[in-house]
Amino acid sequence: MIYQSPISNLQFLSVVHSSSMQQACSSCSTDFAVEDADLAILEKASPRIGDSTLTIPPPKLCPSCRMQRRLVFRNQQTLYRRKCDSSGKPIISIYSPDKDQVVYSPDEWWSDKWDPFSFGKDLDLNRSFFEQFKELMRSVPHIGVLLSNVQNSDFTNQSYGTKDCYLSSAIKDCDSVLYTQNSNNLTDCTDVSYCFHSELLYESTDTYDSYGSTGAFHCINCSDCVFVHDCVGCKNCFGCTGLRQQEYHFYNEPLKKEEYEQRKQEYALHTSEGLEKARSDFVDFLRKTEHRTDFTLQCENVVGNNIRNSRNCVECYDSLDLEDCRYSTWIFGCKDAGDCYGMGDSQVVYDCVGVEEVQQVAFSFGTSNSHDCYYTDLCFDCSHCFGCVGLRNKEYCILNKEYSADEYNKLVPQLVAKMEQEGEWGEFFPAQVSAFAYNESKAQEVYPLTKEQALQKGYSWKDDIDDVPKSEKVVPGERLPSSIEDIPDDILNWAIECQETGRPYRLTKGELEFYRHRRLPVPRLHHDVRLKRRIEMRDV
Repeated sequence: MIYQSPISNLQFLSVVHSSSMQQACSSCSTDFAVEDADLAILEKASPRIGDSTLTIPPPKLCPSCRMQRRLVFRNQQTLYRRKCDSSGKPIISIYSPDKDQVVYSPDEWWSDKWDPFSFGKDLDLNRSFFEQFKELMRSVPHIGVLLSNVQNSDFTNQSYGTKDCYLSSAIKDCDSVLYTQNSNNLTDCTDVSYCFHSELLYESTDTYDSYGSTGAFHCINCSDCVFVHDCVGCKNCFGCTGLRQQEYHFYNEPLKKEEYEQRKQEYALHTSEGLEKARSDFVDFLRKTEHRTDFTLQCENVVGNNIRNSRNCVECYDSLDLEDCRYSTWIFGCKDAGDCYGMGDSQVVYDCVGVEEVQQVAFSFGTSNSHDCYYTDLCFDCSHCFGCVGLRNKEYCILNKEYSADEYNKLVPQLVAKMEQEGEWGEFFPAQVSAFAYNESKAQEVYPLTKEQALQKGYSWKDDIDDVPKSEKVVPGERLPSSIEDIPDDILNWAIECQETGRPYRLTKGELEFYRHRRLPVPRLHHDVRLKRRIEMRDV
């Protein structure tokens, strides 16, 4: 089967063994294989109740449709202003004010002011489990944004140990990064994704241990480079690919320093036109040049890309330190995991998104430090929980109601039998359970759809997704001064309309200082459009 990677946007051949079972996806009708290794993960992840195992059946959806369904439950970077439903104070939240979801600030949520058991419901075996779970989920308070040990980084989400960061998500140990996703240990970087241990990067992806570079893609230990790809240990290179330990190269041609500087200067990178021409010329160069597209390092028996130090994995991406994992992305230090996104230090996990340090967990999201949990949301330090939301340090619970171990072990098989009748058992939550519209979620980044396409597939859509304060004036992006040298200070009071989509955005003081320091033009595209363009560069 040819499988389109959801993250890296590369095609890979997934080998179908003779022992595979062929199925047609119930959503897109694509044929896909369920192999013995898939069934082994399902067997391991199936709940053990006494001496019995409640076997998880094979999936009905193909890997791509399963990933798409999960990612609708992950709003990583669309942020809104709203009020905390506990204190009434203004907060930043991934839930817009019009949502019917109860939302608390992080301080209120982690406090002892509320009891998640107060929202508990008696299990009704005459009703759909997914309907009961959705009702519970909407009533139980959720955290506005996930933050830990942050300074001046309120407009971030899934942000840990950060300082002076803005509109960034899934970042750790970062200082002064803007519009950045899925990155760690960065300083003074703007518009980067999947970058680590670097400083002063701009419009870059998949780059490590680098400095002062614009348009660095899949690079290691590079500095002062412009639009480079798969370069290692390089300095002062422009428009190059596949170089090792080189300096003063221009489109892979070695030059003397003076000639290199002259050719670079001719691009006028401080202007919008010059930077766009450099980007366009670089893309054309890559398309005409043979270059590496597989960035799998120190792996054994692995199919995927951007994966390191792993073995026995199929269709895994952007991951590290894996063993026996399948169809998973952005996971680290995991074993026996299938169909997961955003996970660390876990084993025996199936069909989850955003879980950490869990074991024997399936069909869950936002759950951490827990084991033997199924269909849970935002549960911490829990065990033997089924269909629960917002619990901490609890065990033997169903729909946020606590039972004895014997009662739990009696009820769960009855619930699973009912779910089997309804076609729910073994399936992740349907998109209708998610609190997020399709275009608010990670799904829109990985599987972009138009509004019409999303609605046709049964997803919801949010039209007023931008949350931009009123400004003194509105300026179309194409009318911005071309050169950074001509940008006035009062641009901070303007709303800029994206020249591609018309969506409004504003600059922050730190952002303007970054462009001036790096002598880069003010972008004329909305940051979501810039993100889309970065992700597309992973497929050039």
